[in-house]
Amino acid sequence: RGRLNVLANVVGNLTERIFTAFEGSVHPNFPADEGDVKYHQGAVGERIIADGRKVTITVSPNPSHLEFVDAVVEGMVRAKQDVMPAPRGETIDRAMPVLLHGDAAFAGQGIVMETLNLADLKGYRTGGTIHIIINNQIGFTTSPEASRSTIYSTDVARMTQLPIFHVNGDDPEAAFRVLRIALEYRQEFNRDVVLDVIGFRRLGHNEGDEPSYTQPLMYARVKAHPGVRAKYTERLVRDGVLTEADVEQMTKDVSRVMKRRSPEPKRSSPANAETGTPPPIVEEDGSRVFETDQRRYGARGRPQNRRGSAGFSVNPKMVTQLRGAQMGDGEVPMDWAFAKPWPSGRLRLKARACA
Repeated sequence: RGRLNVLANVVGNLTERIFTAFEGSVHPNFPADEGDVKYHQGAVGERIIADGRKVTITVSPNPSHLEFVDAVVEGMVRAKQDVMPAPRGETIDRAMPVLLHGDAAFAGQGIVMETLNLADLKGYRTGGTIHIIINNQIGFTTSPEASRSTIYSTDVARMTQLPIFHVNGDDPEAAFRVLRIALEYRQEFNRDVVLDVIGFRRLGHNEGDEPSYTQPLMYARVKAHPGVRAKYTERLVRDGVLTEADVEQMTKDVSRVMKRRSPEPKRSSPANAETGTPPPIVEEDGSRVFETDQRRYGARGRPQNRRGSAGFSVNPKMVTQLRGAQMGDGEVPMDWAFAKPWPSGRLRLKARACA
């Protein structure tokens, strides 16, 4: 996930916290992590730059309402600038907002335009924002030609006449060079800058999404793409900057560090591991699982094509969804994903079907 990458590699060394959260525990130093999605949490880190000075990096918590966090970040930065013990003009250059966007969200959400409109207003300005668009050319499941009427996802930003750079995401050195230009421009003129980094999303929008359902041609090309690391490695080896042995050793070093920071995996209880049976439901009156008629339950929305026709290849992820019809017919046990609340509001399962 991109946010996890930012937390681990940009903000600071937070990999142990991330691994702990994904194992279902809460890191003792971060008790607020409990109860939210792992990559929605904020973080604070400190990095030491080449000349020895320290830079504090703060990531705002963001409950995934996409661009709504934009104005929140601007307010956080303005507040820091207002309380810094220095003249107003100096504090603008000492605290800077950076906003990471998706291409479809940047083009499609009104809060982006509203935030851009605050950029030069005396009461709200923060001295220029670096906008970085991670342009994967697909909005959840929608291609650009079906999601916007503009040529570029950045066209909304032209209203404030700010500089816009379109960058090839396969070229890390070009991206770094453009970022340096953007930072120097922002510090000199205190204006917004947009970097449109053109790339692709290798995996789905979320953990269960399969993008090849809706974009089969695009994702055939994505799967054939070697990836930025492989392409950049090839370039560095070709230019004599690194050897294959150097690359292999670097990869091993990173893997070793990650394994050291990863906690032992949690073990399932013997009962669940052996039978796959979910724990019984306890009603308010103290009673346990209610039985119901599985034929009644399975008759709802049964897929007509359960296993795929002859000569038709079903996507592997779809096969598990088609098992719902088999569960309804009693051919295989029902699982939790198949169960749904009944009109009474209770979640009822037939014990025999889950045995």
